[in-house]
Amino acid sequence: MKVEKSSKGLEVLVRTQEDDLEGFSFLEIMDRVDPLPLDFENYKNFKEGIYYMCTHDGTKIGFVLKFAINEMETVCSEIFEETFQLDESRHELRFKSEDFDHRNNLIDQLARKMYLESSLSGVKGWRNEKYAVWVNKKPYVLVERAVAGVLGIITYGIHINGYVLDPKSKKIQFWVPRRSKTKQTWPLMLDNIIAGGLGYPYGIYETVLKESMEEANLEKSVIEDNIKATGSVSYLYFTGDISVTKFNKESDFIVGEVQYVYDLKLSEDIIPKPNDGEVESFNLFSLQETINALRKKEFKPNCALVMVDFLIRHGYITPENEPNYLELVTRMHRRLPFPTLN
Repeated sequence: MKVEKSSKGLEVLVRTQEDDLEGFSFLEIMDRVDPLPLDFENYKNFKEGIYYMCTHDGTKIGFVLKFAINEMETVCSEIFEETFQLDESRHELRFKSEDFDHRNNLIDQLARKMYLESSLSGVKGWRNEKYAVWVNKKPYVLVERAVAGVLGIITYGIHINGYVLDPKSKKIQFWVPRRSKTKQTWPLMLDNIIAGGLGYPYGIYETVLKESMEEANLEKSVIEDNIKATGSVSYLYFTGDISVTKFNKESDFIVGEVQYVYDLKLSEDIIPKPNDGEVESFNLFSLQETINALRKKEFKPNCALVMVDFLIRHGYITPENEPNYLELVTRMHRRLPFPTLN
C-alpha cells in the first residue's frame, strides 16, 4: 500500500502492483486475531476438546478446554469440586452456587491455587485485577484476569487511537507507543496510544480516564476535550488452526474479546509521555509508516485490528483498495456466543 495525495490534497492509500502480486489484504490482520469460521462449534475436535462453562442455571458463559479442566482437577481438586459440577455427557462445567459472593470466594481460591501450583504459564502472570462475567447485564462472577484464558470468558477493554492532523497539509500522524520490554504479554510490540482491560468495578469511560493518565500521562481535561467514542470491535481470540488443533495446550484457548474504541485528536503541543512503566516510548508515525508497521506485524495483534478499524472509518481503507472489504468489516464485529456487558 502506497500513500499518495488525491486531487484535493488529501492522503489516500493506493493499492500497488506488488500488493496484487502478493495477494495482500488487511484481512490478514483479522486472521491473526480471529481465524475461526462461523461454524467452528461443529468441528469434531472442538466438540471433543472443549467444554462450556455455565452458570448454575445453565447459561453458557465460557469455553474451557478439557486439558485445562484436568489441570484444575489435579491442582485444586477440592476447590474445583466445590465450585463446579462437571457434566461429561453435555460437555458442561457448571457453577454450583447460586450466591454471587460465594462464587467469587470459591473462584478466588481456585485462581490462587492455580497461580501457586499449576504448570500453566498464563496463570503465573497474576494481575490482581478482576474481570466480570456478565449475565443479564449484571456481574455473575468476578475472575482474576490471569485465569481468563483458562475459563474462556469474554473480556473487555478500551482502545484509543491518538492522532495529529495537520490543518494545512492534511497529513495525519499517529501517536504509537512501544510496549515495555518488561510487559508480561507482547513486550516491545507497537500498541495504540492508550489501551487497557476493563477491570471491575470500573466503568468504560472511567477506564478511559484511568488508563490515559497511567499509560500516557494525559490529564482528564485533555481527554474530555478531545476524545470521541467511535464504536467497538468484537472477536474470538484464537491463534490456532481449527481444522487441525487438538485443543491440548494454552495457545489453543478461545477467549471472546470486546474492545470499546475511541479516537483522540490531539494538537501538536500535546505530547503523551510514559508514566507507569508499561510503555518504552511514544513516537509519531506517518500514515505510510503505520501501514508498513501493520504489514510487518509490528503491532500487537488486537491493536493492529483497532488501527485498521480507524483506517476504515476515516476512509483510508476502502472497497477500492481492499479486496475483502465487506468480509473484513463484518468479521471485526463478530456476534459473540455468550451474554455480554451491553
